[in-house]
Amino acid sequence: MDRLLCRSLFALLGHRTCCGRIPEWTAHVGQTWDTYDVAPWNLYNIIWCCQNWIRGRVD
Repeated sequence: MDRLLCRSLFALLGHRTCCGRIPEWTAHVGQTWDTYDVAPWNLYNIIWCCQNWIRGRVD
C-alpha cells in the first residue's frame, strides 16, 4: 500500500516530492533546528523524513 502511495505521489508531483529543495525558512518553524535525533518536530526535519520515506519506497 505504501509503495502505491509513493508511486502515485511521484507520478503526480515528480521529483519535487522526493528530491525537492527544502526551503530554508522551514528550519525556523517548530522546535529549534538541530539534527533529526535531537529536534524531530522541526518542520525542516519532518519534510526531510517524508522525502526520505518516499525515496525509500519508489522503485
